Amino acid sequence: MTIKEHSLEMRGMPRRDLEEYFLAIGGRQVKRGNYKGPNWEVLLSEEWTCILGSLQIPATQVTFWIKEEDWPEMLKAFRLRFLSAGG
Repeated sequence: MTIKEHSLEMRGMPRRDLEEYFLAIGGRQVKRGNYKGPNWEVLLSEEWTCILGSLQIPATQVTFWIKEEDWPEMLKAFRLRFLSAGG
């Protein structure tokens, strides 16, 4: 039962959407940007603006601490929730 750290840079959605997601899946906020769930912990960085040409896109670094065996399922659900086709 090894706890691993995983980080993702999320672009294109406001930080608030990420906060709401972690609360909706059973997490609780322990301090600003830090959420704990039954088998996981997440830290959200402050939101910054990523500039790509003339586009300004919100970006947030998401750092997970989760049991190695739980990571694939958590990642799949997280990516499905924030799946975007763009446009």
